[in-house]
Amino acid sequence: MSKFQSFKRFLFKYSLVPPKKWRPYAIVLVATFFGLGIYVFKLSNAVSYLSDDPQACVNCHIMTPQYITWTHSSHREVAHCNDCHVPHDNVFNKYFFKAKDGLYHASIFTIRAEPEVIKALAPSIAVIQSNCIRCHEPQVTDAKMASFVEDHYAKRTDRICWECHREVPHGRTKSLSAVGHQIEPIKAHAPTDLSIVPKWLKESMDAKEDKK
Repeated sequence: MSKFQSFKRFLFKYSLVPPKKWRPYAIVLVATFFGLGIYVFKLSNAVSYLSDDPQACVNCHIMTPQYITWTHSSHREVAHCNDCHVPHDNVFNKYFFKAKDGLYHASIFTIRAEPEVIKALAPSIAVIQSNCIRCHEPQVTDAKMASFVEDHYAKRTDRICWECHREVPHGRTKSLSAVGHQIEPIKAHAPTDLSIVPKWLKESMDAKEDKK
């Protein structure tokens, strides 16, 4: 007996194949779901979430305040979103946390339940705090800190880092209304000829250049 016949028998044995008259409808239904799945996968640029590209975080436009404030911070040159917001103890934990967090964010965004001011939940706070210490261990453990930061040992053990370092790296701008309608072009979706100069202005500038 071939593997295909064994598989076919398994399907019929457990009633996984619909009756003959319903099979065309079942095929259309499965094909529709499969096609929609591919479309959503492509539309959401899902592959980008496997990378460390910060622009993956602004596939959902509600993350624009966080992305824009990060691009204007000192962390932009040394740390990306994944450096702070996912665990780094092992690769499996990293992608498990990333998938779990991503599914939660996608669900909230889909049902339009996102808050005006986005705040990290307890699991994320623990990860961010761990990464703060991981990257800044020399500063955290430096004995000289005690000479110019009062009670630094207590502050770094009893508090989260950003209780004191409030503007690192996202600054004071936290909400959608505060950032306004600043749209960040997504490289994966933006046309190759994208320009911040309007077409009419560029044509005017080119015409003046031609006259010189």
